[in-house]
Amino acid sequence: MCEMCLLLIWVMSPFICQVVSMGLYLGEKAYLRSSWNILDGFLVFVSLIDIVVSMAGGAKILGVLRVLRLLRTLRPLRVISRAPGLKLVVETLITSLKPIGNIVLICCAFFIIFGILGVQLFKGKFYYCVGLDVKNITNKSDCLTANYRWVHHKYNFDNLGQALMSLFVLASKDGWVNIMYHGLDAVGIDQQGPFQYF
Repeated sequence: MCEMCLLLIWVMSPFICQVVSMGLYLGEKAYLRSSWNILDGFLVFVSLIDIVVSMAGGAKILGVLRVLRLLRTLRPLRVISRAPGLKLVVETLITSLKPIGNIVLICCAFFIIFGILGVQLFKGKFYYCVGLDVKNITNKSDCLTANYRWVHHKYNFDNLGQALMSLFVLASKDGWVNIMYHGLDAVGIDQQGPFQYF
């Protein structure tokens, strides 16, 4: 119990000292006039509530209060309010979110356009036969009569969601070469191309 009291004093003492020295709300440089101090105060109160709940027997109280322990992971953000250089970097990142959001919207519009085009060109054409000897198999019916499996590639253009995922992989990952080969090998719906690149 004494350890909890020491923990309570350790959590609350910097907060109380700052509020006493700066004032809570009244004044130009009051504690609650800065958004960083509001975040800091919020984290202090989350820690305070968590300590009180664990002192009162946290297992008996509702499981929803476990979220408070999750919010304690935000404690390193308190360092930002004390380091001017780090504060400048974070504020710059926050102010750059709006222009970056506009660019993301433009990219999403292009991805949707090319996704629709990919569905129109390649829907149902990224299928292939899986079996022991598939050299002479050219379509789905040959594959099924040989008791093999007719499956599609992981990245395909069968619907808009799959097309957007394939385009994202084409734009950002190393797997674009396989998708390119699957597109070159696409012959027709329910048909297998002459070359299979896995």
